[in-house]
Amino acid sequence: MSIKTGILVALGVIAAGAGLTALAHRVADAHRQDGLDAFYAAPDGFEEAAPGTLLRVESLPDADVEGATAYRILYRSVREDGSPSVSGGIAYVPAQPAPTAGRPVLAWAHGTIGLGRGCAPSRRKEPVGPGREWIPQAVRLGFAVVATDYAGLGTAGPPQYLLGRAEAHDVVNAVRALDDVPGAEPGRPWAVMGHSQGGHAALWTAQLAAELMPERELVGAGAIAPAADLVRIVGAQWSTGIGWGVGAEVYASWPAVTPDVDYDRVVSDAGRRWYRPVADACLGEGIPVPTIAAMGVAALGVPFFDGNPVADPRMYEAVAAQTPQPPPDGLPLMVLQGTGDSVIPPATNAALQVEWCGAGADLTMVWLGGVGHIQALQVGAVTVVPWLYARFADPPPDPSCDWPPPVGQPQGVLADVGSILD
Repeated sequence: MSIKTGILVALGVIAAGAGLTALAHRVADAHRQDGLDAFYAAPDGFEEAAPGTLLRVESLPDADVEGATAYRILYRSVREDGSPSVSGGIAYVPAQPAPTAGRPVLAWAHGTIGLGRGCAPSRRKEPVGPGREWIPQAVRLGFAVVATDYAGLGTAGPPQYLLGRAEAHDVVNAVRALDDVPGAEPGRPWAVMGHSQGGHAALWTAQLAAELMPERELVGAGAIAPAADLVRIVGAQWSTGIGWGVGAEVYASWPAVTPDVDYDRVVSDAGRRWYRPVADACLGEGIPVPTIAAMGVAALGVPFFDGNPVADPRMYEAVAAQTPQPPPDGLPLMVLQGTGDSVIPPATNAALQVEWCGAGADLTMVWLGGVGHIQALQVGAVTVVPWLYARFADPPPDPSCDWPPPVGQPQGVLADVGSILD
C-alpha cells in the first residue's frame, strides 16, 4: 500500500469515527433542535414581506446578559443571488429606558462556527459563549444589539458562507427587524462589528450599507481579525487544516452561485468525499471531532484542495469577487489584527492597511502584539465597542495610515494588550 493510499484509508477510519461521534452528539441534541424547527421554518408567504420584516420573536432567557433581555428572532432577508431568505438571530434590549431619539444600534456578525443545524448562535444551548464580554459592555453604553445567524445557518439553505452581499443583507435586515422587537426602540444611526468571517461581513456591510439600507446612517464599522483579503488568505492556507475547515464550508455554499467554477478541478477527492461532516461540525461547543480529524489529515499531507485553488482562473475570479473593497469615503473604520494569528495570516491585513490607506480609507488600524485569532476577539471587541459608540457623537479620529504595518517584529500602532485586558 502506498503512503498516500494509507493516508486516505486512515482518513476514512477517522471520518467514520468522527461520524459516530457526530451522530452521538446529534442524538443528544436532536430533541432540542426538533423543538426549535417550527420557529425557524419560513412562514407561508414570507417572500412577499419586505426585507427586514420581523417574522417571529420570543424571549431567549439562556442568552440574557446583565442589564438586558435577550430575544430569539426570525426575519426576512436576501441571498447572494437576490432571492428571498429567512435568518435567525438574537436581539439584546437594555433594561434602561430608551432615549427620545431611540437607542444606538450595534449589529454583530459572528465568525466561522459550522453549518450544522444546531451551530446557529440563536439555536445553541449556550448562545452567549466565550469572547462575548463586549455584550454587557455594549448594553451598559445603551446599545440595542442585534446578532444575525446568517441565512441558511439554522434555517433553510443553501448556506451563504463568505458570500459578501448575502452577509451584508443579513446584517442590515437584522437591524431593520429590531424595529419590532419588544422594547428595542432603535434609533436610525447604527454601527457594525464582526470577527473573522464576521469581519468579512462587517467590511462588506460597510461597503454596501448605503445601497442596501439608505434610510439609516451607518456611523462606523469595526472588523477584528477579518477574513478580508481572500485571495491572499486562500493562497496561504489552502494546504493546511484551516484550508479544510474553510474549504468545506465554501464548498457547501459557493457552487450554487459560482456555476462557472469546476470544483472537481480545485477540490481534492478526499475533500469532495468528506466535506459535509467537516462543514457541519459546530465550533465553540463540544468537541468538533470532524474538524480535528481534518486538521490531522492535512498535517499528514492530504489537503482539502487539489493544489492552490486561486491558480485556477475561474476560482480566482470567484474568490476575488468575494473580497471586500474599501468603504465609502468618510466612513470611520477600525481594523484590529493580532500578530500571532495562525488563522488569518497577519500579512494579509498588513496588505489591506497599505492598500486601503492608499485608497483614502478612514482607517484606524490596531496591531495586537503576539495575539492569536480567538484572543483577538476577546481583546478586540471590548476595544471596538467604545470606539464605535464615540462615532455616534464625535468626529472621526485621524486615520492611522502614517504608521507602517508590522514586518517581522511588531512595530507601528501596537496595542498594549495587558492594559486592554485590565
